[in-house]
Amino acid sequence: MTKTFIFRAVCAVTAFALTLALMCVEVRPAAAETEIQRILKVGLCYGSSAKTAATVTSERGFYVGTFNDREFFEEQIIENTTVMVRRGDAGIVIQDTDGNTLYAEHDGAGVGLSPIYTDFWEERLTFEGSWYRGSLNFICDGDGFAAINVIDIDQYLYGVVSREMSDTWPIEALKAQAVCSRNYAAQNIGKHESYGFDICANTHCQMYTGMSREAESIYEAVDATRGMVLTYGGELCECYYSSSMGSSTEDVKYVWGNEVPYLVSVDNGFEDTENIPNGVWSGVLTADEASTIMRNRGYEVGDVQKIEALEYSPEGRVTKLRVTGNTAIKTVEREECRTLFGSVTKSQMFTVTGNGEAENQAMIAVSDGETLMRRRPKQIEILSDMGRHNVSAETLYTTNGVYQKTYADAEGETSPNTSFTFKGTGWGHGVGMSQYGAKGMAENGYDFGEILTHYFTGTGITNAY
Repeated sequence: MTKTFIFRAVCAVTAFALTLALMCVEVRPAAAETEIQRILKVGLCYGSSAKTAATVTSERGFYVGTFNDREFFEEQIIENTTVMVRRGDAGIVIQDTDGNTLYAEHDGAGVGLSPIYTDFWEERLTFEGSWYRGSLNFICDGDGFAAINVIDIDQYLYGVVSREMSDTWPIEALKAQAVCSRNYAAQNIGKHESYGFDICANTHCQMYTGMSREAESIYEAVDATRGMVLTYGGELCECYYSSSMGSSTEDVKYVWGNEVPYLVSVDNGFEDTENIPNGVWSGVLTADEASTIMRNRGYEVGDVQKIEALEYSPEGRVTKLRVTGNTAIKTVEREECRTLFGSVTKSQMFTVTGNGEAENQAMIAVSDGETLMRRRPKQIEILSDMGRHNVSAETLYTTNGVYQKTYADAEGETSPNTSFTFKGTGWGHGVGMSQYGAKGMAENGYDFGEILTHYFTGTGITNAY
């Protein structure tokens, strides 16, 4: 017997379903123009987190059988409400709590468990004590097994939006997040195909912990935007987002190197950067810690002596970072400027100073029209009608007409660095939608469509189902 998933084209999940249905009619595009995969395979544990045993419960027992991609083939019913999934010598077995085998894997097909419910939308079970909607598929993974949650995309979004934003945030921000997360899931079908599923349940894809943080406002946001996706030129958009981005978002070419017309820098003025978690941050790495990180990354530079931000994007994010050791020099670019020392650098928008460097050493920002570069005065050339000249001053003076400040440019005022201080703003990669910016826009009266089309230039909302 084949158990097929039934799609219900209604907003009815909670008590306020009729109100939501009316809301859907108001904002929903007229017809489906883009098709997306609605059943997702989400990896809960795999690889280094693969398990050899796990407990699964269902309030009414289970259908047990096998999955062929996203389609479940029921083979028998297990009335037990609690079962043990174990990795046996011949594959995966399902046992009762006394260790008796109820079902065993055959032909390397894995084992699927689907909870017994009369309503597909209400199907739920627990895996290792956590509640999940949908079904579970278990496949061999090394000496253990991977657990895969097979679930409708909107049920999945209940679990994602509740982790990506607080359920207390304005509803229009939550709706914007729901559309972004739906796009991300649809865009990344098969991202982890080598492990047997589409997307994982952590920050490598999108945070997802099942039903643990579901709330009425989350249901409302997902249901009110059911089927809506963001498109550009008729194609599904890559909707990236991160917590905070400072005064402006970043053009994707300065982070991942590619150019996408709707992933360009835009104003982020509604984000209250100064008063949000990790909006403004700082951190310190000792030279020994930096040296260990470099070795662990496979960059053999010896003992780290200096860390320098060489180039910046027009918005002020580091695009080239140089690490000087006593045996070699390593220069990294774009996103790796953030992730290299990710234990302290929460974004690419930062400065770094060694504790042996002169505190008031002058740096001048120069640009070639594409990127900003920080240079010491003696590294600057001035072009005039008298030719090309190097700046030769030992000090640099700045003034606002009333006060004057002096900056040193003397190599002799430095000493060996034993630590490095990083100071920055924003949390995340900086591309696409700022979540705190979306919150600020919603608080100022913008709806989710206005929020999305602000952060993703030239896009529009399309109905996918």
